[in-house]
Amino acid sequence: MSYKLLKKDSQLLTKLRLIRRVRVDGWSKVETAFSFGCHRNTVLNLVNAFETEISPSMQERLLVNRFSLDQLEKLLFPLKDISTKPHHHPKQATPAQTDRVKEIFSELKVKVGPQRLQRILRRKFKDSVDPLDISLSVIKLPRLKGIYRRESLTVEKVRSTGGSSRPLYDYTALSCFERMHFDTKHLLDKKSLPPKFYDYFSSHLDSIPKYEWNLIDAKSRFRFMAFSYELNAEYGLKFLLLCLQYIRTMTNNINQEITIGEDNGVEFCSGSPLKLSNWNSLLNILNAKSYAYNPYWDVRKNLIERSHRIDDDEWLIPRGEYITNEESFLKEASNYWYYTNFERPHSGKGMKDRTPFEVLADSGLMGIHQFMKFPILILDRHIDALRRCTEPLLFEYDIKLAEEKRQGILLDPKTLLDISSKYDFFIPNAQKVLTYYPKLNFSCAF
Repeated sequence: MSYKLLKKDSQLLTKLRLIRRVRVDGWSKVETAFSFGCHRNTVLNLVNAFETEISPSMQERLLVNRFSLDQLEKLLFPLKDISTKPHHHPKQATPAQTDRVKEIFSELKVKVGPQRLQRILRRKFKDSVDPLDISLSVIKLPRLKGIYRRESLTVEKVRSTGGSSRPLYDYTALSCFERMHFDTKHLLDKKSLPPKFYDYFSSHLDSIPKYEWNLIDAKSRFRFMAFSYELNAEYGLKFLLLCLQYIRTMTNNINQEITIGEDNGVEFCSGSPLKLSNWNSLLNILNAKSYAYNPYWDVRKNLIERSHRIDDDEWLIPRGEYITNEESFLKEASNYWYYTNFERPHSGKGMKDRTPFEVLADSGLMGIHQFMKFPILILDRHIDALRRCTEPLLFEYDIKLAEEKRQGILLDPKTLLDISSKYDFFIPNAQKVLTYYPKLNFSCAF
């Protein structure tokens, strides 16, 4: 067996055998080199190092006595091979960059893969003036992967018991805006935010909204967002109706039924079947329906719950330090909404690293460019405008209830005027009401 292969088993024991062959057995260096399958200069250098680096008394003991491998590790340490691994590579991340990435990954709990971390660093430090932060904002993906590999930064992955992949929907057959999920997120979440950012947002609690409202499309991951200082069912219903009206108006696709999933929170139906039935009667005007998740087994809510994690990792943590008041909050929220819908590629099921807007464009829907104009609202500030926007729907709902009481008989003008009198939109639009009734198309008429 050659000298190189013998060294792999026990480097120092092989070297001691080679030295003993020369010093004890009296072999020449050429003979020894031929016996061990190495060059004669290797034997010469090893014997010379043994004679210069090891004391004479220790040389006598090593040449005669027997030692364990642990003892040889200490006694022949000067003869141990020095690593030829380079200390640095010109394309490798600097120690300062490595330490900063480790801090963000561990202390700030941004435990994501290198590709996502690259996007987070770009957003976090794009406005920074610190040279180190600027270098991280433009760091290349191979450098980040090198940091992950050298520092053993691993991301915890959640898998099913059998290891199989179980998507929520058949995404190849699913249409855009066929399945949607509606939920709220408490921005000041102590479990998801690092202590540094939790304390920071706590100090600005009175000047920024506390809740985020999300309506997400399962197919494209396109999200409608709003914010509020408090939670109530009116905010939930009015925001949902606004989004559905916007979808119907911009895409002109009333035939595709929309199914919306939501939890049993107080901002929705609170688990009340009667309230859910009333909501569905109203949503039916827009060819939509809602259902409540089963709190024990329904995993369909995982899709929108996962979006809350993205909000933390790619918005609140990277850009939270720039939020100081309501004005700066709205600016950062609007930029993030545009980023997540029109710039950020998604790697989820059926997305194929496309942005939500690209999925909508590939679906062939009309008017999708108008989605760029969707407003980011603070519901407390705009609830009156939302009420005016949804009045035609509520008016049509009241008319349907009145007709049901009359067993489907059309209403007489007096009854119609009585119902209309409580809606502000009626006076300037009375002629339209009388024109469209009994077609009942008020949701698209105003």
